[in-house]
Amino acid sequence: MTTAVSFQDVTKRYLPERARSSAFVTEALLALGRRTGLARPDQVGSAPAREVLALDRVSFDVAEGESFGLIGPNGAGKSTALKLLTRVSPLTDGRIDVRGTIGALLEVGSGVHPELTGRENIWLYGRILGMRGAVIRERFDSIVDFAELGHVLDMPVKRYSSGMQLRLGFSIASHIDPDIFVVDEALSVGDAAFQAKCVQRMSQFTHEGRTLIFVSHQLGAMESLCQRAAFIAGGRLIAQGPAHGVIERYLGWVEEFHAHVLKPREDVPSGLVTLQSASCHGDDGHKRHVFGSRDYLEIRLRFDSPRLERPNIAVGITDGRPGYLVLCSTAEDGQAPPVVGPGPWEVVLRIGELRLRPRLYQVICIVADSDARAWMTDALNATTFRVESSGIGEGPVALVSSRVAGALDVDYEWEVREAPLDDGADGALPITGALPT
Repeated sequence: MTTAVSFQDVTKRYLPERARSSAFVTEALLALGRRTGLARPDQVGSAPAREVLALDRVSFDVAEGESFGLIGPNGAGKSTALKLLTRVSPLTDGRIDVRGTIGALLEVGSGVHPELTGRENIWLYGRILGMRGAVIRERFDSIVDFAELGHVLDMPVKRYSSGMQLRLGFSIASHIDPDIFVVDEALSVGDAAFQAKCVQRMSQFTHEGRTLIFVSHQLGAMESLCQRAAFIAGGRLIAQGPAHGVIERYLGWVEEFHAHVLKPREDVPSGLVTLQSASCHGDDGHKRHVFGSRDYLEIRLRFDSPRLERPNIAVGITDGRPGYLVLCSTAEDGQAPPVVGPGPWEVVLRIGELRLRPRLYQVICIVADSDARAWMTDALNATTFRVESSGIGEGPVALVSSRVAGALDVDYEWEVREAPLDDGADGALPITGALPT
């Protein structure tokens, strides 16, 4: 199979903006000193600027007609790799081979000139990429229709919203018939309807035998679009291979990172009450960190405080997004203990069935006064636990949807059948027609 894109030990180093400015000033002072004789070169200088290593010997190949994804955290080097691929930025070391023409959308507004109108940008971009006027004229209406910007076509692009600029840039880049279509995370600013339209367009590219390189944090779209993927972190290639396996490796890395960052806070003084320890246990009483999606969960919290009357305890479970997936509160159920303290005391919360889908969860606890109005602790990160399940389905986004979307694990079933004609039987009113008198 012919290779469309090949990264061979690609390295990119650069100086931060401040370092580049400092280096420029230093060179200017040195030159002035040499000309005037007021200073020798060794008398004017500064500490050497520290380089940033954006990519460190990264190697991967993308075959012709393949859909390939790049995933990783912010600052991993994904966008840098695309800028090197499209010659926006020069590489420091290594080699990049490209076979065919490239159409790229690297960021909002890329490929368009803000002072020109939408109409003028379509012609400019096409001519820059070597398209003949007759070809641009032939595809002009399709570009406008896809972008849905006919009403502002003769307005300068600088007056477009970010979403409108995205529409124009994506439409132009995807209609020039490139051999390789490169799309960065710019799709995140578009509305849901246009995002779906873009995904459909990229899917069409792969079905036509063109090459797609896709960078996105929308893992569901990547899992359904891409055949293979590479995971980059800290400028280094961590894994590459079939997209499903690489995404799973990335999700595992994310969970490990969160588990480290969200490690339990112990012996943290917070007002009147101190959280001393927190742990999760199974139905056998043994401490556990990993549970099944329908397992029993017991959370044990150990506090220390002076004597308190009817303190209220709240325990929330979250997967990192705003709000709690589960919230258990004595202020709601009226089960506040009569008296605790002085000294250590323990709270045991028992949940009969988790009904949570696979991912890492965080346990937050709060202690408030008897009226549940004054908090006697901060919202404390008590502990974490992971839910794992082998029951992941076989759909196109089964891995991602079970790991990052829809946290609750509910029982459900599907039935698809032919819809009966609505003839007003069984007392139902017809959809159209006059109301009965």
